[in-house]
Amino acid sequence: MERKIPKLNASILRPLIESEEDQTEKNYIKEIQKFERSCENSLIRILSGIGTTAIVKTDPYSLPYNREIIVNLNGESYLNGPYEFHRVARVITREILGYDLYKIRFYIFIEVDTDYLYNWFGDNVEMFSGRVTYKFRYHIRKERQ
Repeated sequence: MERKIPKLNASILRPLIESEEDQTEKNYIKEIQKFERSCENSLIRILSGIGTTAIVKTDPYSLPYNREIIVNLNGESYLNGPYEFHRVARVITREILGYDLYKIRFYIFIEVDTDYLYNWFGDNVEMFSGRVTYKFRYHIRKERQ
C-alpha cells in the first residue's frame, strides 16, 4: 500500500512529530503507523464492550476489506483536535451497531493532507490548514441472522 507523505513541516503534524530533527519520511511513517495501531486497540476495546469481536491482522494492510468508513477531521486551533480518535470511534461504532455485527476484521489507515485548507473565516488561515482522514476498512465475517 502506497502512503502519501505530506509536507513534514506543517503545523497539523505537530502532535505526531514535535521537533524539527524528527521531520523525516521514515519517522513520519513510524509515528503514523504507531498512531494507527493505537486507534485500532482503542476501537477493539470499545467494540468488545458492546459485544462485537474485532480482530486486526498482524499485517493489517493485507486484509481484503469489503466495507469502508471514512471520517475527516479538519485542522483547528486546538492542534490535537484532528487526532482525537473518540470523534472517529463514535461514527464507526454507530455504523457497526446499525449492521448488528458481532464479528469483524478491520484495520485503520490514516492519511494527513497538509494542502487542504478549511476556510473558517473567509480568508486563508494557514494555522488551521490540513485534514486528517481516517479510513476504517473492514471485512464482515458473519452477520447475525
